[in-house]
Amino acid sequence: MRKTTGIVALIVLFLILTACGQTEEEQGSAELVDELTVIEVELDIPEFAEIGEAVTFNSIVTHGDDLVEDANEVIYEIWLEGQKEASIMVEADAQEGHIYSLNYTFEEAGVYHVQTHVTARGMHRMPTEQIQVGEEEISADHSHSHELHDDNHAHHHHHYDVDIDTELKSDRLVVQIVVEGDKYESGNVTFEMWQEEAEQRDWLDLIEVGNGVYELRDIEELSGQYSVIVHIQDEELHEHVDMTLDF
Repeated sequence: MRKTTGIVALIVLFLILTACGQTEEEQGSAELVDELTVIEVELDIPEFAEIGEAVTFNSIVTHGDDLVEDANEVIYEIWLEGQKEASIMVEADAQEGHIYSLNYTFEEAGVYHVQTHVTARGMHRMPTEQIQVGEEEISADHSHSHELHDDNHAHHHHHYDVDIDTELKSDRLVVQIVVEGDKYESGNVTFEMWQEEAEQRDWLDLIEVGNGVYELRDIEELSGQYSVIVHIQDEELHEHVDMTLDF
């Protein structure tokens, strides 16, 4: 009888230890996912507005499958086309769950840029959208200068053969991406950027302009040297390319 009781006790102990091991493994896996997963910010604004009309900007923040309701800071930066130096910064004035909103009224006609600065869980995202106020039309090309300041060429080989060329212009960074010898199109390209001794990293989404070319716009505030991880992702691949950029 005692022998049977001892065997049962050993089995119970084994099951407990196994369960604990699985829990620790799951926790470790969850921590790894958190380290590799970036926050995503969807900036939702109307395409058009009338002068004097109140409009709402929404920043929808997620982290993997989590709805981020604890963002440290959400600030909207607004400026008239070509007048970034005169931009204004307005903090979100409402929150509903993981949606951070600002009600805003434009007093003058023109094409405006709206950029949300979201800081959450040690990360920073800054997506930008445009809104047309009044009668002026949004042009297809918003660049104002084609002056070339610098060229930076990075050639990297991973599971996929990825080639990246960058060209720094006065108001944007032009990025040409080739994957396996073909111009990379219809993908999501994001820069994970930081400077030496920086406490947090910025995540900047590039805009696809076609023919394998992507652009990083609104670069006026970038200065100095940055370490960059280029995230290239679609349904078939997710590549990381390390490089250094000087602004």
